Amino acid sequence: MRILCTADGSYTLYSEAYQQSFHSHRGARAEAEHVFLRGSGVASRLIEGHPTEVLEVGFGTGLNFLLTAELARRLGTPLYYVALEQELLPAATLEALRYRELLKDSFLLTNLLSFRRELPARPAPGRYRCAYSDRLICELRIGDATLGSLEQDAFHAVYQDAFSPEANPELWSEPFLGALYGSLRPAGRLASYCVKGTVRRRLARHGFAVTKRPGPPGGKREVLVATKASPSASMQGGSTPRE
Repeated sequence: MRILCTADGSYTLYSEAYQQSFHSHRGARAEAEHVFLRGSGVASRLIEGHPTEVLEVGFGTGLNFLLTAELARRLGTPLYYVALEQELLPAATLEALRYRELLKDSFLLTNLLSFRRELPARPAPGRYRCAYSDRLICELRIGDATLGSLEQDAFHAVYQDAFSPEANPELWSEPFLGALYGSLRPAGRLASYCVKGTVRRRLARHGFAVTKRPGPPGGKREVLVATKASPSASMQGGSTPRE
């Protein structure tokens, strides 16, 4: 892994194994906020006070979680965040990314680093819960994401942030995208940086309404939003996140 400073001053990692960076080199924070928080509708839900459940594919450096959690904690909106990850990065690597400089709430990163240090260097496959409070919970599911089962109609949003289809094809396969569709609540949204035609067609075959929206300033020209079909439901409202 190599640490990269991106165009907006935030940091990310470059994976030699996958030959890709974890976030856009044009702006890690800008990508997280524009593509995932806003594109998925999560930011709007949190601002409106709706308890929200998020599923992330690829926890990576934790940036998407930290920015989502910071907004939820500042607003006092309940957030239950589930992240699928094959290999959890060491605490020292996470700390070297200098996310303290990005966050107004240092408690979030401090707690995440403490949680990571308490785990083995290579945690066994399973579920690990980092509870900040009864209103803010992060659950890491370690292991092969394609082998685990996902709850049906459970999440308001999916952050599909795996490495590219070329580097990580199993996480963009038709069966896995179908599992993500099933995990979303009616009218829930899947957000991703990837707009490849093959991916869009696979999503559409499962029933998603797939659209492209402008990318973040200075970043990709277009990003993706796929909405689960629902003739009558909307993203408004919601239930209290699971305890």
